[in-house]
Amino acid sequence: MLALLGGVALILGVALRASAASGTVLLVLMYAAEWPLATHTSAGAPSMSTNPFVDYHIVYPLELIAVAVTYAGNTWGLGRLWAKLPIVQRNRWLL
Repeated sequence: MLALLGGVALILGVALRASAASGTVLLVLMYAAEWPLATHTSAGAPSMSTNPFVDYHIVYPLELIAVAVTYAGNTWGLGRLWAKLPIVQRNRWLL
């Protein structure tokens, strides 16, 4: 549930490091829950599963990491205001 709350932080552009990390873990675990990828349904019909390497469970974590690394919250969100808060100044991991 904290990883889902991280989605709100990403939208606002605050706590990008923590929210990108939690979102990456969430999506990788969701990807692992689908492994091995089913190629056929229980009825024997093809499942029409997507490419296992170009899957949104892999692409989205890469995007989350890119957003955190480039400090996109400072440009498009509330990241600058967030960084000035005293609690964030004391706890740098909240950036």
